[in-house]
Amino acid sequence: MKPSRRRVERPLTRDHAASPGEAPQEDAAPERRSNPWGRRSADKGWPEGGAALGCRIVELPRIMDPRGNLTFIEGDGAHIPFSIGRVFYLYDVPGGESRGGHAHRELEQLVIAAAGSFDVIVDDGTSAERFSLNRSYYGLYVPRMTWTHLDNFSSGSVCLVLASLPYQESDYYRDYDEFAHARQTYTPRA
Repeated sequence: MKPSRRRVERPLTRDHAASPGEAPQEDAAPERRSNPWGRRSADKGWPEGGAALGCRIVELPRIMDPRGNLTFIEGDGAHIPFSIGRVFYLYDVPGGESRGGHAHRELEQLVIAAAGSFDVIVDDGTSAERFSLNRSYYGLYVPRMTWTHLDNFSSGSVCLVLASLPYQESDYYRDYDEFAHARQTYTPRA
């Protein structure tokens, strides 16, 4: 039995438009952006444009090598808009469990799926967006005053977090209602 081919409906662009009297080319592959891994941006599991609620996807440098690839991260604006004050990682998260469930008054973060995959739900007190992370060369920048919740961890996943400040309990909002109230008077920094 032959595998079936799924037809992809797409608008015709000027380059792919049919000549008068000529049928459009339905079997042509969908137009792809020049992404290094060959996927369409819509396949990534991110909000349109890869940004929402002040959060954005950061593409990290990759050095490809047959012996294994390398990604590095430098702060102070080189790759992320803050100095790195702390690094921590989550691992061995049991199936069905979630992490996070808080916001920070001052701290900024870069969240990376170093292994496996998971979802990051960001919330500004009035709306929320979900980012699915599954590549170690993409990070999600999370600005201060953003409620963050992580779930849908795959088996063996590792969540690497780079933070702008050392741990300080007074920086946390752990009560969502308190956070939402504070967010009403919040003005983001330029």
